Amino acid sequence: MGKKTIISIISVIIAVIAVVVLSVLLYTTSDKLKKTELDLSTTKNTLQETETAKTEVDEKLTETEKTLEKTKTELNNTKEILENESEAAKKIAAERNKLQEDKASLESEKENLRTKLTEIESELKRIRDQSERSIAAIQDKFKDTVGAVLDEAGRLTLDVKGKILFETGSAILSTEGKALLDAIAKEVLLNADYSEYAIRVEGHTDNNPIAGSALRNWDLSTQRSISAVKYLQENADIAPERLSGTGYAFYQPIDTADTDDAKAKNRRIEIILVPPQDFSTELLKSLQNVMKSIEVEE
Repeated sequence: MGKKTIISIISVIIAVIAVVVLSVLLYTTSDKLKKTELDLSTTKNTLQETETAKTEVDEKLTETEKTLEKTKTELNNTKEILENESEAAKKIAAERNKLQEDKASLESEKENLRTKLTEIESELKRIRDQSERSIAAIQDKFKDTVGAVLDEAGRLTLDVKGKILFETGSAILSTEGKALLDAIAKEVLLNADYSEYAIRVEGHTDNNPIAGSALRNWDLSTQRSISAVKYLQENADIAPERLSGTGYAFYQPIDTADTDDAKAKNRRIEIILVPPQDFSTELLKSLQNVMKSIEVEE
């Protein structure tokens, strides 16, 4: 075998080996390429899934941010509401305390009114009892000369006929009139039960104009009341601070009939004893109404 043949064989062998090696390398590379492509496809899929997941996460994040913003707004609103409710609660508590104070004050006032009402009713009963005794004594002693009336306010009015005290058209007390005033002073005005009573002397005339002038009726009625006041002060020892005198002419008649008998009734002197506490019916009713109102309010 020649040298060239050997070289050819060796070349062929080398070529075969190269082909085999190349085939092996090509197979290996192809396998790696396939694996790489598979990995790449997997990676792409993963990447797509990741992108999709990222998009979903972004959307959820956006929604979450919106929800968070809404929650923050609601939280602020809730906080404001709570603050307002807290202020309202404070106001309610303050108003409740005020109402409790008012209720306590109202209860105290109610008790004071009850006490006052009891005192008034008790005093009125005492006044009525003593006045009824005085009325009985006056009417028994003076018969038809003096009338006596006790009103609901506790005022005792002695109605003295004018003709007993004065001559017609005169403001000068007659002898009989002075004696009558002395008796009234002794029996009633100086009685210890009436020591604190004010004494009002009121003059009245009939509606016949004196000397043709109705204005003179004012003069006569007033002069007569003053004459009685002066006599009671100077001769019956009545304290002057208890006395007062006034005239009403014919403007407060007790009988409005146009008869001689009615005119005789209207010509009179009234001696009115006013208690230190002038309890009027209106006052008593007012207190009673206040008591009822308080109970209704409660």
